[in-house]
Amino acid sequence: MKGYGALIIHHGDVLAPSGEFYACDVLIQDGRIQEVGPSLEAEAVIDAAGGYVLPGLIDLHTHGIRTESAETGDLREYARIEASFGTTTFYPTFFSPPEESAQQMQRHHRETDELRLLPQIGGFRLESPYLAQTGAGVSKDLVSISPETTGMLLAAAGGHIKIWDVSPELDGAPELIRQLSREGIVCSLAHTQATIEQGCAAVDAGARLVTHLFDVFPLPEQTGTGVYPQGLVDYLLVEDRVTCEIIGDGTHVHPLLVEKTFRCKPSDRLVFITDSNYGAGLPPGRYVAPGSWGTVQIDGPNNGVRQVDRNMGLAGSALTPIDSFRNVIRLFHKDITTASHVWSRNPARLMGLNKGEIAPGRDADLIVLDKNLDLCYTIVAGEIVYQRAQN
Repeated sequence: MKGYGALIIHHGDVLAPSGEFYACDVLIQDGRIQEVGPSLEAEAVIDAAGGYVLPGLIDLHTHGIRTESAETGDLREYARIEASFGTTTFYPTFFSPPEESAQQMQRHHRETDELRLLPQIGGFRLESPYLAQTGAGVSKDLVSISPETTGMLLAAAGGHIKIWDVSPELDGAPELIRQLSREGIVCSLAHTQATIEQGCAAVDAGARLVTHLFDVFPLPEQTGTGVYPQGLVDYLLVEDRVTCEIIGDGTHVHPLLVEKTFRCKPSDRLVFITDSNYGAGLPPGRYVAPGSWGTVQIDGPNNGVRQVDRNMGLAGSALTPIDSFRNVIRLFHKDITTASHVWSRNPARLMGLNKGEIAPGRDADLIVLDKNLDLCYTIVAGEIVYQRAQN
């Protein structure tokens, strides 16, 4: 990282909290945005050259990037790679048996001075072990809800679990959600065949997020001749208390369903995620992933990470955050402001972060894109952590 006492981003189109763009400067000092306005001055200057100045991207759900794994990899290298894709905050996501997740969280603590060395990390996310269905995982990753397992994982995380996925039909799910919510952990409904009543009970208990909506949410059975069945997804689309995640590659969720979600959810209750796995961001080819994933195939960012040894089944996405940001515009036909909201403002609001908008007092987590939406700079806490090579 390269730090500055004061830094100006000059000659950019800056996205304001109103959703409009203004040609102005951004003054950064002491890790915060100090001022937004015309003709600002500082010793260090970034020339945005007429590009876009936007809040940094926030990925709530990522298992791997290139050759790094959130569980077994080096989070310092993970953060460096994420910065090259516009990510200013991410949540390493675990899908392992509870004992393995605990060991890896403790290792990450030791290697990063309790995460203090990596301001890009918002905290840990546990997608397992409290799920009713595995999805791309394996059954050994799942266990029944118990106070002993919960306590062991909380202790191992040292206060750094920020999101915890739960299937609402499991015995003890509402009680667990109430407990975790009291501790400030965002509970997310995931991998479920729950009824509408079970889903509503989980939301009443405090669940406020939905893990990759449509993915591992089996369709309900038709209840009668010619009667369209209503199910949990229908409820979640119209439940304004929950924010829904979308994997924005057009493969995990058909563009028509993405459009349906945009129309159903309030503007601040939709977030895009990568759910990226080992191999995301790599050139097309086959790669040997760590753990139980086996050989995976990458065919580009929008075709998912495919498990060669499991009939080419999906094992997360091959997206990087900047790929998905551009997909909001180019694949799902939304404007840049909307793309920024689902990738920055909305996740920041959900997680209670002082980020996601460009305004005085906000954390100086920013990206600069050129007019082709290619990444020029990533700035975290006022420091340049990525700069595109100059030709």
